[in-house]
Amino acid sequence: MQTLEPADFATDFDLTGEPSRRVFIKGLGFVSAALLMGSLGGCDKLAEAIRNRPVRRRLRTGSPEVDASIDLYRQAVAAMKALPATDPRSWTAQAQIHGTVAGGFNFCEHGTDHFFDWHRAYLLYFERICQKLTNHPKFALPYWNWNQDPDVHPAFLDSASPLFLGRNRTSVAGFGVTTTATLDPIFADTNFFTFRPQVEGTPHNSVHSIIGATMGTGGSALDPLFWTHHCMVDYCWYKWNVDLGNDNTNDATWINHVNSHFVDANGNPVTATAGITTLMPLISYQYESSAIGSSAAAAAFSTRTAYQKVEKRIRAGANIRFDIKQRVHLADRVAVSIAKPLSLETRLTPEAFSQIIGSDSARERVFASIEYAQLPATSDFSVRVFVNLPSAHSRTPGEDPHYAGSFAFFGTEAPEAAAAAGQHRHQPRFLVNLTDTIQRLRAAQELGPGTPVSLQLVPTPFAGKFEKEDTELVLNAIDIITTPVLVASAPR
Repeated sequence: MQTLEPADFATDFDLTGEPSRRVFIKGLGFVSAALLMGSLGGCDKLAEAIRNRPVRRRLRTGSPEVDASIDLYRQAVAAMKALPATDPRSWTAQAQIHGTVAGGFNFCEHGTDHFFDWHRAYLLYFERICQKLTNHPKFALPYWNWNQDPDVHPAFLDSASPLFLGRNRTSVAGFGVTTTATLDPIFADTNFFTFRPQVEGTPHNSVHSIIGATMGTGGSALDPLFWTHHCMVDYCWYKWNVDLGNDNTNDATWINHVNSHFVDANGNPVTATAGITTLMPLISYQYESSAIGSSAAAAAFSTRTAYQKVEKRIRAGANIRFDIKQRVHLADRVAVSIAKPLSLETRLTPEAFSQIIGSDSARERVFASIEYAQLPATSDFSVRVFVNLPSAHSRTPGEDPHYAGSFAFFGTEAPEAAAAAGQHRHQPRFLVNLTDTIQRLRAAQELGPGTPVSLQLVPTPFAGKFEKEDTELVLNAIDIITTPVLVASAPR
């Protein structure tokens, strides 16, 4: 098994077709590069492959290029389903890397700092299998931009198609979790360690659970829609990192983390470090750009110099840390029913109160940090967070000025089975940005000297009623934390 590390891809490519002297270091050469780019045969073909790498297109109707991608995806899914179950490239085997419907999660990273990079590698190696089985090396998975197109693409609704699977819903419209109003504050966050949990907890988890059925379980990769959803999550990371100029961390522990349990196009085991996944969109595939919220579509790299500047910045990362300037503890371990909102009031000293209420939104962010002991038995609901609204209930609208944001659970798991298999536990941790809500309430004079600050956690069912009203949520800790704002860097 070969493991790709960031130093193996210290690149300086000439996109005019003439490769520079520095392509790869540490002596791994083009044999290891083939794990990402296929057999290229030489430096000139390497530069050509990067310039013309496969394009992941936004799912939509009326585009011949998108239709062609969907048709190849349909063929790939059919071919994978036709493989024997013993083949690690088969549809079921690939899905089981992520998890199963009955048993929950297997090897996927959720609720950790490696949510983005593990799933990016998972997507790429899956895509390589699709390319091999369809004999189309330029195939790329399409992505479902649920911000621009909240309805499931019609190609996934044809019951005679390999792309079809029964789902509880075929649209995420009306739930408020993928709207511009929800996504803009998340994409304004410049810290990798706080951006990641917000993307995971709100649009990612919510889309899984709203679509429901298989998509709402650890076995969600059995649904062909899964791969288009995670391509969108990957595109969120790409847009934040590349188009918006935000940096990933250069922390060695994060960079050298090994993501595993994947196989290549021939079924051979492969792994990739977190660091190398940051370069994958620049080397192995590219996105057809589209808007996410107010972040407009971006132009593709037009010159070698532009590409090299971005590639250098991405490869270098930055000294990004999760620094907490202030922490106000609200609650320890407590069990609560999903049928009842939870309201918690702070006990603040005047100094701590003024630091939170008077925080400068240009220099710091205030978050609710919410940690649960385990995943609940059902995930048919989101949890809405309000500030200073003890009367909040499941029908209180998101337009209420006290509303701060929401998150959702995704999937269930069998903790004993996970521990026996040596897998990491999926302990749900969420961040909800309180900054704008606090500023709004302060401007309306609803927060002032001596006013207690309270948080309300309000479970809200997607279908209007809970599947199991007696479901308990076990909270480990709830805190209000303040973190410094990082200034996004321009391409260096």
